[in-house]
Amino acid sequence: MPRPTWAEVNLDAIRANLGALRRLLAPGVKVLGVVKADAYGHGMVPVARALESAGADMLGVVMVEEGVALRSAGIALPILMMGPIPEDETAAIVAHDLRPTVGDAETLERLDAAARAAGKRVPLHLKVDTGMNRFGVRSEEAVALAERILGRPSLVLEGLCTHFACADTPGDAATRDQLQRFRDVLGKLDRRGVRAGTTHAANSSALATMPETHFDMVRPGLALYGALACPAPDGLALRPALALRSRVAHLKRVPRGEGVSYGHAWRARRDSLLGLLPIGYGDGYPWALSNKGRVRVGDGPAAPLCPVVGRICMDATLVDLTDLAAPRVGLEATLIEADGESPINVTAVARLAGTIPYEILTGLTSRVPRVFV
Repeated sequence: MPRPTWAEVNLDAIRANLGALRRLLAPGVKVLGVVKADAYGHGMVPVARALESAGADMLGVVMVEEGVALRSAGIALPILMMGPIPEDETAAIVAHDLRPTVGDAETLERLDAAARAAGKRVPLHLKVDTGMNRFGVRSEEAVALAERILGRPSLVLEGLCTHFACADTPGDAATRDQLQRFRDVLGKLDRRGVRAGTTHAANSSALATMPETHFDMVRPGLALYGALACPAPDGLALRPALALRSRVAHLKRVPRGEGVSYGHAWRARRDSLLGLLPIGYGDGYPWALSNKGRVRVGDGPAAPLCPVVGRICMDATLVDLTDLAAPRVGLEATLIEADGESPINVTAVARLAGTIPYEILTGLTSRVPRVFV
């Protein structure tokens, strides 16, 4: 590794999380594993292979290059493009056998033309915007667009989906309203004799807390990686899959009263010994943890937690090692622990930084090597 900073990704934990989520589902309900954004920072191709081997039914990405990369790596599972389709990438979607999501008539016509030019029938999913107001056809216009799809011999209506805006807050009235709008669309299609194919709506939070949203398929993302944006229901034990580690690269003695790092936002209240970790916000460790974060320095869960001091830099974080029994260069330091009960797991770190676990995980940059264990 080029630097003594790395992220350990436990693929067994991801497989175990898929199994734990499946146990919440009725028989026959499929699972689409969301691997967009480099599998939430965990490494898209290795995670996709792990999910494929563990029995996932489909994978979900947003960018065309993500889908092409999975195909190039030999992933055979159906891959759903969950976002809008750029005009100049329509042909690539057809060529690489990706499943597009359609939310407007213009995209539908472009896909139809690309499918006919390639001599293929393209399965697609129709996105119904039931209240997220981000992407998709409005619910009152969904039936007409579905019928237009059925009128195109080169296109197959493989699925119908929506996305909840407030599923992270169990019991929120907005989710119930969205669910009812989605059911209304399904009812109208059924009365017209239109088969919607695979229906799906639930993200991780809805999967965990609202069985009525499961339909034919669910789309877990964050939960596959061992975290939830809502309280976990009883009986659901998820294993965080990623640990972020570094090593002490330098020791610095700082006399009492002297300032440390940019802006001297921290001053030593005593003669102090600081350790420099070669990781900073350029690697994705948040600047917001300056003077607030904690790092476990030493081997094993019994090693002490040491405070982050001073402002986090682009390439460095300083940790107060004054009370450490045997500080030395080379000691391992864990900034995020793969432990659901840890005070520095990704959920706890995100809360301390004033953000969400999604941002912490996807913010880990390519400068941080992923080591798969």
